[in-house]
Parts: sequence; C-alpha cells; structure tokens
Amino acid sequence: MRTLVCEIVTPEKLLFSEEVYFVSVPATKGELGILPRRAPIMSTLSQGVVRVKKEEKSDPVVFAVAGGYVENDGFKVVVLADRAEALSKHDLESVRLAKADNEKKLAAMGESDSRAAFVKDEISWYTLLETQLVRGK
Repeated sequence: MRTLVCEIVTPEKLLFSEEVYFVSVPATKGELGILPRRAPIMSTLSQGVVRVKKEEKSDPVVFAVAGGYVENDGFKVVVLADRAEALSKHDLESVRLAKADNEKKLAAMGESDSRAAFVKDEISWYTLLETQLVRGK
C-alpha cells in the first residue's frame, strides 16, 4: 500500500505526523481528498474538519481546523492550521457549556467592544466542534 506523510501543524505545536493512506481537508473551494503520489496542490483552508485515514479500511482520525493552508507534493501533506485540535479531545457536554459561556459573554458586550470579534470566533469554533460531535454519534 502506498502512503504519504501527513503533518498537522498549528502556531503552537505539531499535532500529528504519521504515514497515512488518505487525507481530506476543508479547502475554501470545497472538500479536497489527497491520496499518495497525486498531483501537487496548495490551497487555503476554511473552518471544518481534516480526516486522516492511516489505512484504506481504517476509521479516520478527525481534527477540527479553523483556517490555514494545505500543501501536498504527492509524498507529503502539510496542514498549516490557524487553530486545530483532535476531535477526540472533546466531549459534547463541555463543548456546549463553553459555547453557552461565550454566547453569554457576547450578549453582555456592546457592538463596539473590541473583544466581540474574538468571542464570535470562539462561538463559531465551539459550534463546529458541537456539530462534528453530534454527527459522530
């Protein structure tokens, strides 16, 4: 079986680095699937999930991502994410609590509050996690 190296990197750390069979990323023009020895490509990423299959028939390892870039040269896929976390690190209850907490913060802020944009991003992030955790059940 042919493989390629997949790395998922954030500004803080290297989250994942292994040989894999398949990678799916949320490119800004739609979902992009990458197999070994395919044509090189670069793309920007939108908010969504990266799915990594270590073997053809294995269940994917899933990472939530919020923007960034992906580059593939046919032998290595590098996902440079603005923010990324393994979905397995989260449970539905704590995600919903964090989302509700941020919604309360936003409701208490005025529209001119400079922190509102950050809180809106947090709500969007927790909404992505919540959606993916609900789908996974």
